[in-house]
Amino acid sequence: MCRTCGCSFRSRDFGTIERFVEPCILLLLSKGSSHGYGLMEGLEKHCGEKVDIGNLYRTLRRMEAMGWVESEWDKNETRPDRRVYTITPNGQEFLKEAAFSLIETDKLIHKFLEGYQRSSQNKTKRGGETI
Repeated sequence: MCRTCGCSFRSRDFGTIERFVEPCILLLLSKGSSHGYGLMEGLEKHCGEKVDIGNLYRTLRRMEAMGWVESEWDKNETRPDRRVYTITPNGQEFLKEAAFSLIETDKLIHKFLEGYQRSSQNKTKRGGETI
């Protein structure tokens, strides 16, 4: 809840990028094929994304339907079978587009934050006095 007016707005909502997990998954897969639990660990370690395993597998199925990843079963007698995911050429192309978009978003955020910091500094200093 907003501290200023009591509305349901939360400033931390601006701290998330919708569907950010998709380019993160593709980035991890661009380094090599992986199974779901490996991706889950990599997402937290390298992208700061915490995803529960159910949501991760739903996202991977959607990405497979979009043609960004493909999967196959890795069968092994000493451990349970697991599905291994690989990035496709379409996934590589989407990853490039996502990276470009995120670079542009990063520039906009930095410009906003610089303006905010200047504005905050101007409010605390007037005529050499700190208010």
